[in-house]
Amino acid sequence: MSTKKKNRNIPNTLKILQYLHCRKCITQKPLGVSMSEWGGYDIGWTKLGLQVWCKKHNCNMMHIDFQGQQHPANLTAKGDVNEKTN
Repeated sequence: MSTKKKNRNIPNTLKILQYLHCRKCITQKPLGVSMSEWGGYDIGWTKLGLQVWCKKHNCNMMHIDFQGQQHPANLTAKGDVNEKTN
């Protein structure tokens, strides 16, 4: 059996299927205001993996433990000089 990993095309375009929102923000959001306008999040790397933090409520939304594993990622933005074209 081959242990070679298959190269995957990881796009740098919007491919989100389900958005994340703070539970407290959802219940407190005024009518007529979108979650995009209301919510404010910090997203970043931790010693364990990746964390999403609600700035409005100063609380954790999600903290993903990668269990020491490395995962492929596309760190380019559309139009970057270093953008991979597949």
